[in-house]
Amino acid sequence: APRASGRRGRSARVAAAPAEDAAAMVRLTTALRRIDDAKSRDGGGAWRVCEATGARVRAPRAKTPWGCVHFVGGAVLGSFPDVAYDAWLSACADDVGLVVVATPYELDLDHEKCAMAVKKTYDEARRLACAKEGMDASRAPTFRVGHSLGCKLLCLVASAEDANEREGNGEAGDGTIDMDVDATSGTAVAVSGTTRGGVGNVAGHFLVAFNNADATDSVKLVEKFARDLLKKRAGAASGASEEFFKTLPNLAAFAERAAKAAGLEFKPTPAQTLERCRTRFASKRVRLIKFKDDDLDQNDELLEVLRERMKVYPGRVDARELDFGNHLTPVYFSTDGLKLTPALEKLVGQFALGDAEGVRKLSAEFAAFIRDASS
Repeated sequence: APRASGRRGRSARVAAAPAEDAAAMVRLTTALRRIDDAKSRDGGGAWRVCEATGARVRAPRAKTPWGCVHFVGGAVLGSFPDVAYDAWLSACADDVGLVVVATPYELDLDHEKCAMAVKKTYDEARRLACAKEGMDASRAPTFRVGHSLGCKLLCLVASAEDANEREGNGEAGDGTIDMDVDATSGTAVAVSGTTRGGVGNVAGHFLVAFNNADATDSVKLVEKFARDLLKKRAGAASGASEEFFKTLPNLAAFAERAAKAAGLEFKPTPAQTLERCRTRFASKRVRLIKFKDDDLDQNDELLEVLRERMKVYPGRVDARELDFGNHLTPVYFSTDGLKLTPALEKLVGQFALGDAEGVRKLSAEFAAFIRDASS
């Protein structure tokens, strides 16, 4: 009886959350989806949708592609990578001649399921992209690039447990190095330094602002996005548009109340994720990027376990602390030039979100990583 009463109390607290909080969350996702649809109606610009997988593909302009980027974005924004990360990913493609394959995903408490889903999407989309661009799929390298929660998903892919125990294969999670598992410690160790032609031919990881928070703390990211967006719109909105942007900060309050009330927890937990990275992470080259003003970044925790990992695995890891930016620096997009429907323009208006100069500098960091990893 007491337990049932407790559940009723928690449900009551969730129900007490203002209905407009939930409505604001729906409107944010709806607005991003409609902007995405507007881009598609305009031909998608330089982006195209892989109809077979749903991945967004961006080929380099004026360069012959020689490899691929697998990109996974942060919470909410990662569902619309060709909108939220357009400027950065387009620069990455054009600057270094790589085909960007961005894999959208829907938020789920089971991050392992999300990770395996984006890997499956990428593997097929990459195969099709290589065929379209005239690349040899058995030789074209993959660079995995993530932002925020996307970094965690890519870490789970690189630490996939079943890959280390696959009979007759013995490949690392990303199919890069021959591996075996030490029975005493459970740590995957290299059998030899030879590379294999595993799926994706992963040449390295470029992880930006790694975030491994629990369900309650992770809503801070949504709150920051909402408040930054509101700041950009200050004084420029009116009518329905003004009301839409004013309600965005309530997203975090609603999400935090719901997470706490339901006792939600991600799978794997933050601690389990780090332990997997410590014992199973497989990548020849890893670079962690941290911005100057980022209180959501958890790179230090990841760097510690990856340094321990590289004592037994033949890979390299380093970290860069940049003198600019914040957690949302990779995000820059604008509605300028899009043929928005009257209803959508009334809802969100014409606006730009992000720091174009920060994106330019981050793109230069990525280009430097590619040169280093390819040398």
